[in-house]
Parts: sequence; C-alpha cells; structure tokens
Amino acid sequence: MPILRNQRHELFAQELAKGKSSSDAYVAAGYRENRHNAHRLSTIENIRARVEEIQSQGADRAAVTLEMLIGYAQDARRLAMDISQPSAAVAAVKELGVLTGLRVERRENTNRSASDLSDDDLARIAAGGSAGAAAAPSGSKLAH
Repeated sequence: MPILRNQRHELFAQELAKGKSSSDAYVAAGYRENRHNAHRLSTIENIRARVEEIQSQGADRAAVTLEMLIGYAQDARRLAMDISQPSAAVAAVKELGVLTGLRVERRENTNRSASDLSDDDLARIAAGGSAGAAAAPSGSKLAH
C-alpha cells in the first residue's frame, strides 16, 4: 500500500504504528484533541492497513536471524585468518559454537547470600564495610 494521500492520515498512521494511542496520534497529526474522532479515524480500513504495513516493514528491518549471525561470524573468521589474527579467528569460531548450540558457556555464580555470611560480616556490611574486609587493628589510624 502506498503512502496515504491525506498527509494528516499518513502521519496519524505513522504515529499509531509507533505505538501511540489513537488520541495522541490524532493530536500529533495536527488535529484538535477529540477522542471520538481519533477512534473513528483509527477504524478506517485504509488507515488500519497502512499501520499494519508500517509495522511489518519495521519488523522486517529489525529481524535478525540465526543464519545472519552465523554468516557474520563466518565472515569475521575468514577476515581474521586473512589478516593473520588467529585470536580473532578463535573468538569467531567460539561464537559460531555458541550460535549453533555446540558450545555452551557456563559461568559460576560467586555471589554470596546473606545466609553464607557470619555475624561479623553482616555487622561490617551494616556499618558500611564489605564482607571480605579484614577488621582494622584497634591501635591503627583506620580504627574509629
């Protein structure tokens, strides 16, 4: 469907496609605020079709497929090999493994829960220190 002939209708459709309410889109298109007219305009078939077209175009442009990402990773690996950058080639191969599901990255969670902390650790945290900080000697300048 081509751009709507009526410029206000086209702008209204574009604003609706962005996710604005019909009332907000109506005002943005240059009309005076009128909820009833905004709703009525949003139900006109050619405007509804135009909104759907605009939204589908945006979805097509935003779509990133697994095949695209794999292609980019393969291109990056080839380029890295061509310019003698083996570490970059290895990184691209690792990414290909992740994308294809053949390599799973695991990370260990090293966060400690409150139940793992001692009473002294909790007291230091409450006082503004960290759980891993050693207590300052009583005679030092750091002791308060």
